[in-house]
Amino acid sequence: MFKYSTEYKLKVVKAYLSGEGGAGTIATKYKVARTCVQQWVAQYKLDGKFTEPTRHFSGEFKLKVLNYQQEHNLSDSATALFFGITNSGTICVWRKKYLTGGKEALFQKQGRRSKMPKKSLIPNKPREEWTKDEELAYLRMENEFLKKYLALVQEDDRKKQQQKKDREQSKLSEN
Repeated sequence: MFKYSTEYKLKVVKAYLSGEGGAGTIATKYKVARTCVQQWVAQYKLDGKFTEPTRHFSGEFKLKVLNYQQEHNLSDSATALFFGITNSGTICVWRKKYLTGGKEALFQKQGRRSKMPKKSLIPNKPREEWTKDEELAYLRMENEFLKKYLALVQEDDRKKQQQKKDREQSKLSEN
């Protein structure tokens, strides 16, 4: 996504407000999306400045926004404008999360789930106290690690040998 400077946004808004054309005409002239023009004009009319994109919102803030929208019967875009949220679709996503997962869904952290297991395979006690199953799991893990390490070392050796052969052939072809 391209980030426009405040000066450029102001230039577009002034062109719109001076009557040079509608949002579509101005958008075409300045090569921006019509929705951007409409959003910038609305932000400028509201408080004379432009809202910078915000990446993270707290669960309390999300809940406050949804409650305010419900109480005042506002659209997503009007609510986004009031709270300085640059993308009105964000509010729609919050509402869906709230309706499907409840209040707790708004407080969950976003991001990818870790592929690594949370529970360690190595027991957190002295090795003498391990059960047979714990020791077997540890030995299997150790064996897999060593196999992978050996495969990597062998692959590295193959690459080095191939590079050595390539250098020798290039020397022979030069002569």
